[in-house]
Amino acid sequence: MPKYQYKALKDNTQLISGEVDAVDLKEARQKIIALGFTPTKVYTEEFGQSSVSSVSDIQRVSHGQKITFLGLEDKILFTSELEVLLSSGIPILEALNTIETNSPKLKLKVICKNLKSCILSGKTFAESLTLLYGKVFGPVYTALIKTGEDAGELEVTLSRMLYLLQKQDRIKGKIIGASIYPAILILMMTVLLILFSTLVFPKFMGMLAFNGAELPPLAALLYGICSFVGHFWWLIIIGICAMCGALSFLFQNRQFKSKWDDFILKVPVISDFIQYINLSNFMTVLHISYEAGLPIMSGLELSTKTVGNNTIKKKVFNALNLIRGGTTLSDAFRRVGVIPGALMTMIATGEKSGSLGKMLHDAAEVIDKKVDMALEALTKLFEPAIIIIIGGCVLFVALAFYQMYAGMLGSLF
Repeated sequence: MPKYQYKALKDNTQLISGEVDAVDLKEARQKIIALGFTPTKVYTEEFGQSSVSSVSDIQRVSHGQKITFLGLEDKILFTSELEVLLSSGIPILEALNTIETNSPKLKLKVICKNLKSCILSGKTFAESLTLLYGKVFGPVYTALIKTGEDAGELEVTLSRMLYLLQKQDRIKGKIIGASIYPAILILMMTVLLILFSTLVFPKFMGMLAFNGAELPPLAALLYGICSFVGHFWWLIIIGICAMCGALSFLFQNRQFKSKWDDFILKVPVISDFIQYINLSNFMTVLHISYEAGLPIMSGLELSTKTVGNNTIKKKVFNALNLIRGGTTLSDAFRRVGVIPGALMTMIATGEKSGSLGKMLHDAAEVIDKKVDMALEALTKLFEPAIIIIIGGCVLFVALAFYQMYAGMLGSLF
């Protein structure tokens, strides 16, 4: 009778390993469950750490890969429900089955179903998540889940991930909220211009044509714009789509992206927001990975994946090289200038006192406040600018109509 090695959760908290004698994989799992453990990985010595791959496993993987995107709200829902269930002492398979049964989201149902199948084939939860939905959840999520599962504190890691996801959702909500007012102003201006060009403007044109008057300069320009929009609106839509496509292509070019990231960090007000929004995710992931038990170098490498600005990312890589050479974390960050000086004192104090985890958490909270301040400053800058632009457009239309009205009166006398 073959021997099956296994990894399992004891009391849903402690990760243990052992071996059982069984005829096949199914019987091995049943024996492990009978011992009171929740199997996360079952394999034979012949295949070492790899589970037996079957045709059905490959079919499950290909089926799971059909979901290529999961929104932030869905990730928060999945993580929060799984964290609550595991914290209540429910085994991982039962937790996934509960979410699959009760979730109103079809994507989450499919994800839970495929994860269950993969776990039952002998893989751990982290391995199943990485194999099926590694690109969907991202490298940071899957790496931290693996660390938490290996340490036997999966529910704690899920709680930390939930904090990170909720933080990202709050920042996203603030950005959307700050964009609503300018968007409404632009929409109102667009609607008014359409109404003037389709209803009011044609009537004035009819009066001027009837009296044989020539169009004044501003009125002629306004008429040309309205006429072009009316006849070639489809060309404008194509132009906008082409411009968006061109920008998307340019930002995929590393050279252009690098120059743009360097330029945007030199623009006042905007640079503060870009810097703090990148450092916010970086510092939070660094704190979470440190608390999860990852070595500081592994945590830094993982945190770097959250940085989107190439210029800031290069500074972080330079700091990593300095740390590999024996430099302390605070000294490395200070040399490359990636983190504001006030936070360096906090990190240095944490290193000296042995409370680096707490100091990283405090630093992340300080950066979050800086994000709020930078976003508020950005909003205060853009709102007057949009009002000035809209006011200029309204002034142009008003002057055009005034010239038309004056020209119409002049033609009567």
